[in-house]
Amino acid sequence: EELAVQAGAAIGCSRPVAENLKYLPLDRYIGMSGQKFNGNLYIACGISGASQHLMGIKNASTVVAINNDPNAKIFKNADYGIVGDIEEVVPLLIKALDTGQAKKPAPPMKKIKRPTPKKIVPTWKYYVCNGCGYEYDPGKGDPEGEIKPGTLFKDIPEDWTCPACGEGKDSFIEA
Repeated sequence: EELAVQAGAAIGCSRPVAENLKYLPLDRYIGMSGQKFNGNLYIACGISGASQHLMGIKNASTVVAINNDPNAKIFKNADYGIVGDIEEVVPLLIKALDTGQAKKPAPPMKKIKRPTPKKIVPTWKYYVCNGCGYEYDPGKGDPEGEIKPGTLFKDIPEDWTCPACGEGKDSFIEA
């Protein structure tokens, strides 16, 4: 509860915590048949990662998971993971968030989008042999010709020849 106060958050739980342990009312559990979390930051403390619970947090912009089981399913669905005992980790988070001053009301929430990893596009150029159409890929190099992967075409020795047809380096054009 103190972590929620310091983070300016509300407390939710898994269905077993609401139904069996009765820690929170049933209307506070997150999951497929419970509440759906649509906020920006979801901190999962001790959540294993049952598929029903994961359905309830799929719209979270950022998921931070804290669990002492490094193989917990929640980590595969989290943006950040902390492997540790919540009894040790949560007090550290509370301390880090505690400014010593009363918390001010939060401004209206602006939903942020979950970041999508950018596709890495190679910065090198490909060259094609005019003799046979062989394409030199700097990412692969030419291991048989002792050209290491990552070698740009301009850095290949002048006496190098096409591994497919034997044409010289000067017979290649930029693709």
